[in-house]
Amino acid sequence: MSTESPSRKRRAPLGRDFNRFWVGSLSSNLADGIMLVALPMLAAALTNDPVLVSGLMAARFLPWLLVGLLAGALADRLDRGRVLVVANLVRAGALVVLAALVAAGLATIWTLYAVMFVVMVCEVFYDVTGRAILPALAPRALDRANSRLVGGKTVTEDFAGAPLAGFLFVIAAALPIALNAGAYFLGALVLLGLPLAVRRPDAGARPATEPEGPPDTDGDAARPSVMADIRTGLSYLLGHPTLRSVLLFNVVLNMASVAQGGVLVLIVQEHFGVPEAFYGVFLMSVAAGALVGAVLAGPAVERLGRFRTELICFSLMTASYFAFGLAPGAVTAALAFGTRAVASTVSNIVVVGAIQLVVPGTHLGRVMSLVQITGAGLAPIGALLGGLLGRVELYYVPIASGAAVLAAFLPTIPAIRRLTRHADDVERDAGVDHT
Repeated sequence: MSTESPSRKRRAPLGRDFNRFWVGSLSSNLADGIMLVALPMLAAALTNDPVLVSGLMAARFLPWLLVGLLAGALADRLDRGRVLVVANLVRAGALVVLAALVAAGLATIWTLYAVMFVVMVCEVFYDVTGRAILPALAPRALDRANSRLVGGKTVTEDFAGAPLAGFLFVIAAALPIALNAGAYFLGALVLLGLPLAVRRPDAGARPATEPEGPPDTDGDAARPSVMADIRTGLSYLLGHPTLRSVLLFNVVLNMASVAQGGVLVLIVQEHFGVPEAFYGVFLMSVAAGALVGAVLAGPAVERLGRFRTELICFSLMTASYFAFGLAPGAVTAALAFGTRAVASTVSNIVVVGAIQLVVPGTHLGRVMSLVQITGAGLAPIGALLGGLLGRVELYYVPIASGAAVLAAFLPTIPAIRRLTRHADDVERDAGVDHT
């Protein structure tokens, strides 16, 4: 069967509900961009120990391991709009407290760990719920909706939030953190307007079509417990060999990324000699690459098909790790980093869209949480391994990351082929518009 995607169709409108969700997400993304630059910079100002700095990255991803399954189960039970709003409000409150501590000179590396942990617990609920609600918001244009979200995230998080955090941090360390809190609060206000019709867990549900998975048991008359919902989600994943293989690859992919990301601020500032005030500017290479990837994802799928697109992306991703580690200077490193962002963004859009197509809507919250858990749950180990290797030599970290991705990618190719073929079949049968 051909892996080519269906021919171009007339574009289905994304609609007012999606646009409201998108605007709320843009505000939250701006807050993410500020926080993910300001907190590592503050950590580097408090200590130059690679392990302690990488510990912040561990605190960032540990919540996925601890509450990811619960978040997925609740996303399939609760009002999804309310979950999004509450998550943003709690994040805003935690960062207000941190801004006050930083302004008073009372913040420590342990304070940063605690705030990062609280904020990222909320992020777990926000991200899983946001991905689960998307098919109800844009049922006939999932690839385009995912691309729009990624493009907007890139502009606000990386082009706006990251450099803004760097410049404001030089003026006063508390400034970017206070702005961070305000952006989360604004995102909560916008998302209050999502209509009930798209907030229900059964909104936009697709029937199960994958023969590898067990039947849906969520239609029982008696409402199952949260633990029963979690077991059902795990059973669905473990009984689905294609998803299981892809998600195991996701473990390695994210551990490699986090291993490099955990010491990135030290690599950029110490190894490549980028001044502190321009760390956020250096990260704009990621923003540029991600924006290009968001634009290219749809045309790439249309012209090459999902499977060929994934092969090219993961090959580029592996090569970019090696190029970054062996770069002779900051400019070459930024080009390699940006190239990896292009490949990572396109591959993420394609894989997430494929999963949203093949998984029934009543399971989608739990499956998307498992996607994130497999990627982020073991990421703290990757961060700490990167920190330990960074103590030996900083540029060894991206080289080791590239080797790990290559070793995991090759045996996963057959599973990627099966997943993308199945997504193409569902798209063809449902008439979904990915242009």
